[in-house]
Amino acid sequence: MRLEIRNPSFNPHRGRALALAVLSSLALPAAVHAADAAPPVSLAWNANPESDVAGYKVHFGTQRGVYTNVVDVGLVTQASLPPLLMGSTYYLSVSAYNSTGLESPRSAEFSVTAAVPPPPTDTSFAMSEPGQGKLQWKYAKSAAASADRFAVYSSEDLVTWTESARFATGAATSSDSQWLYFEYPYQVTKQKMFFKVAPSNAFGETK
Repeated sequence: MRLEIRNPSFNPHRGRALALAVLSSLALPAAVHAADAAPPVSLAWNANPESDVAGYKVHFGTQRGVYTNVVDVGLVTQASLPPLLMGSTYYLSVSAYNSTGLESPRSAEFSVTAAVPPPPTDTSFAMSEPGQGKLQWKYAKSAAASADRFAVYSSEDLVTWTESARFATGAATSSDSQWLYFEYPYQVTKQKMFFKVAPSNAFGETK
């Protein structure tokens, strides 16, 4: 029996952050407000070859080899877990049972950590010429594996935010041994604008 993880869904508008004012070019520290619970995790596995299989059970818990939760999912080969607590690591395994109630040994254990990626560093806005500027930020290479992409949000009033751009983690303009560097050219047409950069993965978004 093979157990594999499938991509969880995600909410691309979680959390809040302090913003950057275009006119001041002042870099403020990002604030992380991860949600209390991650979206459900979807699991899929290969069916057992026996003809009398009546269903499967998903076992999971927060300690290796200790499964405090067991969900009977019936005769299907995929299931979703209840929402996971953000920041926690879960260990999972699957077993099959037949029509007489006999249960198979559990599958190999799989672990998943429900965590959103850390925020970017040194976010700032610099004017290159009248009406033209660049939003810049850097991201630690050690954290890049936890982020799938970056969304750039803009606002005129710090209340209504609009996604202005989206970058893949691999779209860095340059890098060194420790950091990936990103730039977002922006044409300034308003007297005042605010920006925030939000890295995200399948579990959520950090702003």
